[in-house]
This record gives sequence, structure tokens and C-alpha cells, in this order.
Amino acid sequence: MKGVVVAPEPRAAEIGADVLRAGGNAFDAAVAAAFAQTVLNPFQCGLGGWGGATLFDAKTGAIDDLAFPARIGSRMSPDMWLKDFRGYTDLWSYALFDDSRNMYGYTAIMTPGTVAGLGAMHARYGSKSWDELLAPAIACAADGFPWPEYVAMYCRMPYMPGLPHPKDKYCATDEAKRIWMKPDGNMLERGEPYQNPELAQSLRAVATNGPAEFYTGSLANTIVEDFERNGAFVTREDLAEYRVRWSPPLEASYRGLRVATTNLPAGGIILLQMLKVLERFDVASLEHNGPEHGFLLAATLAWGGVTRYNHLSDPEQNDVPVDELLSDEHADAIAARIRAGELPDAVALGKPNGTTQLSVVDELGNCVSLTHTLTSCSGVVVPGTGFTWNDCVALMDPVPGRPNSYVPGRARASALATTLVFRDDKPWLVLGAPGGWSVTSGVLQSISNILDFGMSPVEAVVAPRFHSEGMPVFAEARIPMRTLNALRDRGVPMSPSLFNFHASFARPQVIEITPDGYRAASDPRSDGGAAMFSTT
Repeated sequence: MKGVVVAPEPRAAEIGADVLRAGGNAFDAAVAAAFAQTVLNPFQCGLGGWGGATLFDAKTGAIDDLAFPARIGSRMSPDMWLKDFRGYTDLWSYALFDDSRNMYGYTAIMTPGTVAGLGAMHARYGSKSWDELLAPAIACAADGFPWPEYVAMYCRMPYMPGLPHPKDKYCATDEAKRIWMKPDGNMLERGEPYQNPELAQSLRAVATNGPAEFYTGSLANTIVEDFERNGAFVTREDLAEYRVRWSPPLEASYRGLRVATTNLPAGGIILLQMLKVLERFDVASLEHNGPEHGFLLAATLAWGGVTRYNHLSDPEQNDVPVDELLSDEHADAIAARIRAGELPDAVALGKPNGTTQLSVVDELGNCVSLTHTLTSCSGVVVPGTGFTWNDCVALMDPVPGRPNSYVPGRARASALATTLVFRDDKPWLVLGAPGGWSVTSGVLQSISNILDFGMSPVEAVVAPRFHSEGMPVFAEARIPMRTLNALRDRGVPMSPSLFNFHASFARPQVIEITPDGYRAASDPRSDGGAAMFSTT
């Protein structure tokens, strides 16, 4: 079976391609590659993580959205930390506490969904056996590999001001230190040998007993006992009662093409809203990243931040006005404000207020866009299990009464934007991205670069990029100074990056399906991008 797998981790992409070569379908390849990513990129994704996927079944023509978000644990309450809260970061809006209690350690963990999500996709669409698909990940963990630069770089890079350094965050517990820290107190560096037999054993248990092992089996017992000893907010009942959510994707059109993307509580609604706004301008006539194009992108992204802060949340607990937010009238109103040079203020934004991706297509036309993550890793490893946990509490809201406050069972809102673009009712683009809250801006600009400027997938993901969650507007160092100066002159608060390729920006993974085969690209903003093909 021919096909293509694109991922930031070369070995994971190769494992997915091997599954296609052995007769598996795109869903099989995605499951195998995703589990491999949990081994190969342990601080960006893992068994203790969460995510979502947009899936196309070529046999039936059905498009499914599969959400497996992290959920607030039963032991949290909306006002429990309000008196200690001291604001948000400008980038990604992490809530700030003096002791970073929401960023690392047991109090940062929410109920995870990755194992349930991959299990649900396999149960509905898989053709290979579950244990066969986990075997490559088990082998990677047991046999080991040289520590890759795409992991080492994140261990070296300081976080934004006010947040703990990765060395402290990723190794918050003694068990994490034992696995990832050397005797001299430094973390593993590029090229140094790495093995994780405990993770291999955890994966074997899941492979043998199925996804339920993680939520109600012996592995769950080990997890719960450790959580209870260390004051985690996730309970035995939270794990046992976890469920994924299947739904239709959100859809809209752009330049006459059908766009299907992830449903709430993920960021597809922001992506579609921003595409509808861009569609009201003759983007192709503008100089790419010139002053006019720069202002249009900056303003569109900023107005998308209004939806994020005021509406993006768990639809099972909050009433989100999806039809209104995706209406032509709403897009017209935003476009009119942009033409008038208007940007949102703090009132409109509602303030104060790590990840990996797989894109897969097989020769039958089945498509998978899957994003899974830990948010940015809590640094907790339950002894004997070998994997770290999410820190999703970091991006929930410590202020009661808001869409993403600490309400037990509430799903974490996110920028996930797993997306399929159709031409003549057939999949044409399969894409998504890791990159925190910069995901929707990265996917938006990739789509526009291809459709409006005729770029190839590689050109589209490599092009210099803007990002905004409302204010300020961030810009990579390759954006022309005359554009930055022109935006400042128009009242846009700019925050230029010192990096030509900013690793905190999204890293789209794109497949274009053509009559002659595929064109694919993996964003190079962090080391490790790869597009792997099966040819037999």
C-alpha cells in the first residue's frame, strides 16, 4: 500500500511508512507512528497526554472529528488558587503563580486522553492488530537510540519570563531525574545513549491488554496509588470514566474549497473564522509579508484572539455560539473593522485571562491529521512506568466563572487545528501542527500560502510567519523591517523575534495530494522534520 507519513520525528514517520508498506491503512500508520512519537519525543507527547484528530474514510466518504482532550481532575475547584494568581504571559497565556504549581509537579496534571484516543481510532478504522502497531514503539524504548537534537534543544532553551527552566520542569520528580538527567545534574545531550525499559514495559501492558489497561488495569492501579500519595487532582474515577468524543468536524469554505477541521474544544473554530475573514480580501494581489499583507494577517490573528479568550471552551459545559462565530455576518463585521484599521483592545479580548503532529495519507485515499501533546510536560514520572505526564492545568483559568475555569471534568480548550481541505469533494491537503497557541496561526498561513500565493507545501511552511493571540503581534526575524515599521505606524504593537525560524511558532506538517502522487513538507522550525514515503 502506497502512501505518505509526515512528522517532526524522522523515525516515527519511517515507522508509519513501514506500516503502509506492510499493507496497513492510514489509520494503522497513524496509531503506530503516534505511539512511536511518545517514545522518541517524550517531553512533547506521551501516554499521559491528550490530543485530537480529523479523519477521512475513503470507503464511505465520512469525515470524523475525534477529540481526546485532557480534563480537569475531580479534586480541583474553580476558586482554589485565585488568591495566589498573578497574571498571564503574553505568549500562550500561561497563568502565573510564584511557585509554578500549574506548570509542573502533580498539581499540574489533568486526566489524559492519548491512549483512549488512539484506541478509539484503531477500534473504528484499524486493520492491523493493536499489539502489532505498538511493537515498533516498544522496540524503540527497549533498544534505545541516540538522544536527538529535536529533544535536546527543548531541554536547553529557557521558557518565557516567569516560567521554570526546562531542566527544572522536565525533571520535577526523582524518577524523572533518574531517566533523563545525568549524574552531574545536566540533562541528556544530543547523541548520548538513551533507553527506557520501564516505558517499554508500560507499552507492552497496553499492547497486551488494550487501552483499558491504562484507565482501569494494573497500570492504572500503579498510577492512582502514586497520585494519591503525592496530592494529584486526578482520581481513580476520573481515569475509569474517561471517554473520547466523536463528532462531525467544523466546516467552512475558502476560495471555493471545502475545509474540515477539528471541533470544539479545539481551535478549528478560530481557524475557520480567520479563513472567512481573509476570504473577504484579495490576498493574492498583495506582496507576501509586505506592509499591507502584514497588517491584514496581524489584524486577522488579533481578532481571532477575541474568539479564543471569550468563547473557546468545552462545549459540554459551555454554550458556544458556533453558528454566529462562523457566520458571513460575523466575518463581514471583522473585515470591516480591519479595513478601518481597528484592532481589538483588552476589553474585546476578555482579558485579563509541546506538542507533535502526524499527517498521513494512504493509496486508498484515507487521511489522518492527528495532533497529540503533553501541553509542555509536568516533569512527573510515576515510578516504574517510564513516561511523563501532561501539565494542562497551566493553560486553564484560575479565575472562577470563565469558560476555562477549574471545573471538574472540563476539557482543556486548545489551538489544535487538524485540517483537511477538499477539492472536487476529494481530499487535497492534509495538515496540522504542533506549537501551542500558535497552531491556528501556522495552519492559517500555510493554507493561505498554498491557495493564495501558489506555494508548494515546503515553501508554505518555511515562509516567514506572524503570530498573535490578540496583542501583541509576534513576527519572525525574517519579516522585512519595512513591514514591521509600517505596522507600528498603524498602531500594531509588535514583538519581533530574534529567531529566523522561531521554534515556539507552530510547525505545520503538510501533505498535498496530486494526480501524480504526493507533495509533503515538515516544518524545519525545530530539528527533526521529515516526510517519509512508502513506495511498495
